[in-house]
Amino acid sequence: ERPEASVPGKPVNKWELLRELSKAQAAFGVSERDLTVLQGLLSFFPDDALGGNTEMVVFPSNKAICERLNGMPCSTMRRHLARLVEARLLMRRDSPNGKRYARRYGDEKVAFGFDLSPLVRRFQEVCEAAETVRAAEERYKRLRATVSLMRRDLAGLAEYGRSLRPDQGVWDQFSDLAALMARDLRRKLEMEDLRRIEDSLGSALDHARNLLDGCETENMSTNDAVS
Repeated sequence: ERPEASVPGKPVNKWELLRELSKAQAAFGVSERDLTVLQGLLSFFPDDALGGNTEMVVFPSNKAICERLNGMPCSTMRRHLARLVEARLLMRRDSPNGKRYARRYGDEKVAFGFDLSPLVRRFQEVCEAAETVRAAEERYKRLRATVSLMRRDLAGLAEYGRSLRPDQGVWDQFSDLAALMARDLRRKLEMEDLRRIEDSLGSALDHARNLLDGCETENMSTNDAVS
């Protein structure tokens, strides 16, 4: 299989691609360290734009790559490279002797090394995966804010209920639940944990509001009778 001379379509900024891939890394099964190695490899590509009519094979030696990665051990670097190839983000273009180099034969240039063209071909896919991650992060942030407000409301209603109907023992339970949830919210929670907390607080708030609505109705009836 020959190295691809170009990939049709609009050129892609290699650093933007790396940023999007960093956001979507879980979808592609790569780690932050794998992407550090990819960043090192991209730095050997002379232009910021990948694609168009540009040859996209880089051919640094293992030693050169490791130097650029602040002295990462070669065995570690090779392991990360293998994962990038396995994730189909890079392709190896091996020469007959296994060396990486570029040669010109008349008008034709032949390069052996790492072909970056899969990154360009999958750019749209990378962007969509990154967008999915951002949308999930936004949903998480909104739910966490909602749950935080619900917890505060429950603490306030428990305080109010205690002064309005001290005979009801349930206010302490609501206060305890609000305090417990405050402690939980200090931790890094999964979306499922937040939904469970939302349900728990929602039920408690409904109960507290129903009790308080009953109290206020009673008070109004008493005031009407007095007047």
